[in-house]
Amino acid sequence: MGFENRVQFLVGGPANPKEPYAAECADKMRDLKERYPYSFWAAPDEFFTDGSLVNRGADFGLMPSAFEPGGIVQHEFFVGATPVIAFKTGGLKDSVIEFNQDTEQGCGFIFEEHS
Repeated sequence: MGFENRVQFLVGGPANPKEPYAAECADKMRDLKERYPYSFWAAPDEFFTDGSLVNRGADFGLMPSAFEPGGIVQHEFFVGATPVIAFKTGGLKDSVIEFNQDTEQGCGFIFEEHS
């Protein structure tokens, strides 16, 4: 068996079709969903309807938001004991506590650059 179907990506939340970058990302997500139906799922036109199940079943939540004044989604991941990987901005930098391997404390990881 090859590597297909060993990694699955779920991308949730609507992309603003009037914002060029968001529209481009949504088009790429639709393409990936079509090309890799067992490994990639996205619905860039709507919010998850089963978000709590996704949050509890995920290995991690990725929140690359460039702007996030408060944020509730990371807290939804925390309720399911799911670590969050987040961009250092707004409410994300205030609520995602960097995991410390020595003390086994923290709830995720923060990154400071989109690259």
